[in-house]
Amino acid sequence: MKQISSRGGASHFIIRRWLLAAALLGMVGRPNCPAHLIDNPAQDGIVHYDSSITPPTRVISNPANTGQGSVTQRASFLSSAFLPFAPRVKTHAAGPYFFVESDGMPAHRMMVGITAWQQQVPLPQAYVGANAWQFPLQPEAATNPVSAKTHFFRGAIALAVNGVPIFNPIKNDGRTDTYLAGELDEFGGHAGRADDYHYHIAPLHLQRIAGSNQPIAFALDGYPIYGLTEPDGAPAAQLDGFNGHATPSLGYHYHASLNYPYLNGGFHGVVTERGGQVDPQPRARPVRPATKPLPGAVITDFKSTPDATGHTLDYTVGGQKAQLRYAEAGGSVRFEFTDTSGKTTTATYSGSAASPPASDRPDRPTEANSPRPPRDPNRQPWMKVHALEMDLNRDGILTRAELLTEVNRVFDGYDQNHDGRLTADEYNGPPVRSPMGGYARQHYKELLDETGVITRASLTREALRMFDKADTNHDGKLQPNETALPAGYKAEPPGR
Repeated sequence: MKQISSRGGASHFIIRRWLLAAALLGMVGRPNCPAHLIDNPAQDGIVHYDSSITPPTRVISNPANTGQGSVTQRASFLSSAFLPFAPRVKTHAAGPYFFVESDGMPAHRMMVGITAWQQQVPLPQAYVGANAWQFPLQPEAATNPVSAKTHFFRGAIALAVNGVPIFNPIKNDGRTDTYLAGELDEFGGHAGRADDYHYHIAPLHLQRIAGSNQPIAFALDGYPIYGLTEPDGAPAAQLDGFNGHATPSLGYHYHASLNYPYLNGGFHGVVTERGGQVDPQPRARPVRPATKPLPGAVITDFKSTPDATGHTLDYTVGGQKAQLRYAEAGGSVRFEFTDTSGKTTTATYSGSAASPPASDRPDRPTEANSPRPPRDPNRQPWMKVHALEMDLNRDGILTRAELLTEVNRVFDGYDQNHDGRLTADEYNGPPVRSPMGGYARQHYKELLDETGVITRASLTREALRMFDKADTNHDGKLQPNETALPAGYKAEPPGR
């Protein structure tokens, strides 16, 4: 299957697996079937990846900088992997996590080739600030690794280096391969229920930009995902059930494959599963109700305006042409549908998916209809009042890393049974005496997730929301001028 030959004395390799894959694709292609069921022996062995996506034919054998070692080296390695897609993709390390900000929109053409369309379209998402993607800066091998064949059917399991999330290849029914079901475009992606674009298979096309010796994605446990070969062009041999293995130069890492599982088939590293997905992860923000499938639709073209705020999607139904045009303007999205008969209808939805999601806090009563007394006009924001108490190195500046250290310390202090959930008996139990410890007890209602408990993600999200609001110059630090209090102001005692 994989033949590699050296050419001359230089470290060049010719990857012949691609030639064989292309030949197979020419004979087999993508079956015209309504669904592909995992564990179906007749289909699981088929090689099925877009033959138009090919990597460089020669791979220079340069050792990859894997970032194994210090936290600084690891952060540098991670940053360099996303750098080819800057400035649309931004990264930073804070505390034990690496954060990636993006709008989730790739530079390539989207949606073309989909034959099972749910009438959803790509819209930019606000994966920024407290809603950014995150994964461990230093991955930790799990005692009991979890398979994506039986778990994680909701949300992302990896993040491509162009800032686009990658979901489980298996649909949320737990059985259907999204690729062979005809739900994915020529690059392995589609738009989800929130009109959020994401991949479901390995984005091998990114090797053209990132380089064939660099990761194309990172699983949400923090381990990198490489292409079909090792960085030096050698075959990826002896992979485990998750498409991963460890090598002396890279440590543990995953590989892409031409058939299921396509990328990481589970998590070798530690992750938290909540509600059927990896937790925490960002939320996509829908601007309209979920749409229904359009039987017989085939998407034939997709174009965007130069500023990427307007888009045209062409499709056919039963061979008859139809079109959907949509554009963002003034905080709303306008859709114009032209059906196969030529009839045009429009719909406009207020709000923009690219706007940062609102705080998860419940609406507070106003002074006009609230039995509570008016707020003290001299009262200062909580983050501003308590910033210096969380300044670990006492340099007068609170960084995001210092804040996240406080968040994790408080969460672990309250999580007595170590199940990753704070229930009422825990956050109302023995107090964690610190600024954030007191905040969690007093403001617990604002920290509860949809299941009625406080999670590390919900506590982190609220802390970063307050931090970002106070960080007026957006440099990731609260400087003395941003935390200065009025003369004579007296703060509450710490931990209350």
